[in-house]
Amino acid sequence: MKEFAILKFLDKISFIFKSLGVGYELMRKILQVKFLMDERRVPTILMDGKNRESKNSFRSALGIYVFLGIFIGLFMLASFPLFIKMNIIIGIIMFMLMTTMISDFSAVLLDVKEKTILLSRPVDAKTLNAAKLVHIITYLFSIAVSISGGALIIGLIRYGILFFLLFLLVIILICGFLILFTALLYYAVITFFSGEKLKDIINYFQILLTVCMTLLYQLTGRIFQMTDVNMSFTPQSWHFFLPSSWFSAPFILLMEHNFNNYFILLSILGIIVPIITLTIYIKAVAPHFEKNLLKLNSGSSYVKKNRKIEAFLRSVSNILCPHQLEKVFFRFTMNMLSNERKLKLSIYPSLVFAIIFPFIFFLSFFHSGIAFADSFEEISTGKYYLYLYFSVLFLALLFPIISLSENYKGAWVYKALPVDNPAMVFKGAFKAFAVKYIIPVYLWISLFFIVVFGIKVVVDLVLIFINLIMLMLSIFYSSKKELPFSVDFQYMKKRNRPQVIILSMVLTPVLAGIHYVVLNIPFGIMINIALSLIITGVLWHVSFQINWNNIAEKR
Repeated sequence: MKEFAILKFLDKISFIFKSLGVGYELMRKILQVKFLMDERRVPTILMDGKNRESKNSFRSALGIYVFLGIFIGLFMLASFPLFIKMNIIIGIIMFMLMTTMISDFSAVLLDVKEKTILLSRPVDAKTLNAAKLVHIITYLFSIAVSISGGALIIGLIRYGILFFLLFLLVIILICGFLILFTALLYYAVITFFSGEKLKDIINYFQILLTVCMTLLYQLTGRIFQMTDVNMSFTPQSWHFFLPSSWFSAPFILLMEHNFNNYFILLSILGIIVPIITLTIYIKAVAPHFEKNLLKLNSGSSYVKKNRKIEAFLRSVSNILCPHQLEKVFFRFTMNMLSNERKLKLSIYPSLVFAIIFPFIFFLSFFHSGIAFADSFEEISTGKYYLYLYFSVLFLALLFPIISLSENYKGAWVYKALPVDNPAMVFKGAFKAFAVKYIIPVYLWISLFFIVVFGIKVVVDLVLIFINLIMLMLSIFYSSKKELPFSVDFQYMKKRNRPQVIILSMVLTPVLAGIHYVVLNIPFGIMINIALSLIITGVLWHVSFQINWNNIAEKR
């Protein structure tokens, strides 16, 4: 079995574990298996739809964190006061570690199966718990050093070895604090809610991490602009409630020799709060934590449904679906979309990007030295609502993802049911997907655009929505026909995916360009709407000319 550098390091300090009554040889073997499994686990940051089982995914993820850490480290070059710089850097590190801890390492923190398996063997609880703790600390510290690597190196060059050593100590304290804080958070959720609620919260953090990582890629260029901004610092009482301030204050004491009571108290909090957290965990949480974790295994996946929502969806299906079989699969798709957590992890980031990407481009209008009112006036009087086509690009690509499911083995039910025309399955699924995700997201974006550009933009929003449906149908028509929820996630990398993306990236600018041109033609918008409706109607008719011979074989 593969040897790891961390295991060789632990061999040198094995006497510490032995003195604590831990069976070191057993702990080492358990850790060796855990580290090997880490290499096969695909982190949230790498969930791009590719099958990475044969690659060292954890090292690839660390490489991405190192890359991002370089940009984070650029804050060390800014002209801010040291306390502000460290608050920003430590705040980013804590956020990244917290979201990563919850999104990617929950399976380790919340695992109760390994105890059932290993404790029935000659493995004592103390050895197993020690292996679990070392595993978590190693994992988290590796990510923390990767993210903070840029700041560590730049800080070493600019402030010296004392800064470097202090920063490493602070990273260790942060890791310990976040492990305990995460365990307390899980304990609180499991105590007051069901295991299903905890699984939902973990899923939301996975989505949040995916979105934030992508946004950080988009906004890294603005860090260079921020390094030239001058800031001043004024002590405030609310800083005492900010964890990043607790861990930033020691740098002021040791690097700037500022022994103001304010920084002394913050530094004390950075030591006391982790100790208090550890005490609460050991005395109050740990004895009951494992027992409450059983909720994760015994909790039913059944989600109590709101009767009013069910009645509303039934009414919507009656309006949108003329055929009875189409109504059945409309409601079936709505239920599956609500319960498929992994599918949400694939869909939600794109929905968030669809909402925020148009506004990212608006940021370029707000420059230093230009009044906000002037920038807002420039936006609202222009044709910048056409940026909404960036949202169309994200939304149009989503529907083919509906073929994926964790419960793909249940797809045999399609053949077992008396369904002669599979087109009804796809029609019901398409309409349900639009009602569940596309229409609500588009309405939220449209509401904001109406506030910015006024009621005059409503007709343009109608045209853009019709073009969105047209583009979705074009993509569906050119895609492989796979039944909803019938494909395993490990086969996300479909053969026709690049062609679909290229098609969307070609058609979207074309539709936006036509829209821009018709704005200068009398009644051009109305003519465009009429033509788009006709094309959409034709596409709807030809796209669902499907029989069972057209369905891709299940893999």
